[in-house]
Amino acid sequence: MYTGKAEAINDALEVVPEEVLGALARLVRELRFGSIEIIVHEGRITQIERREKVRFGPSGPIRRD
Repeated sequence: MYTGKAEAINDALEVVPEEVLGALARLVRELRFGSIEIIVHEGRITQIERREKVRFGPSGPIRRD
């Protein structure tokens, strides 16, 4: 039976430890420019990598506060 996309996401989040969800939320909040990669081994999140970019404009680093 097909479940909707939102239901599938909710089902997946139920098996992700609260510690991992908290770490992901913090990394997303702190990231200005870049990406976050989630490494999965045998169906379990084992590592999170953050790549952050520093971009420069004519007058130095770009900040969007």
